[in-house]
Amino acid sequence: MTLEDACYSLKLECALRELGFVDIGWRVVAHAGIFFVEPVGWTTACTAADPLLGFQLQRHVMAKETNKRGLHVGRPIAQTAKQALDLAISLS
Repeated sequence: MTLEDACYSLKLECALRELGFVDIGWRVVAHAGIFFVEPVGWTTACTAADPLLGFQLQRHVMAKETNKRGLHVGRPIAQTAKQALDLAISLS
């Protein structure tokens, strides 16, 4: 699955659950409870055609404590948008 496909998947899950999301260029950030969910790739400079690593949860969009891969350090990653939103809502 590409990152662009993952963005569409996240939008669909948000629409089914009546949750909010924001388009930022080709990326999508969803708001679920106290967490934000976004698809992440394997590198720091991802494009829409890059492969998906997973959907990462974070409490604050502006907190960019990243490691060398660009992932937020210590944040959970789910394999699907459904799992990520379920986890975010259950932890809220």
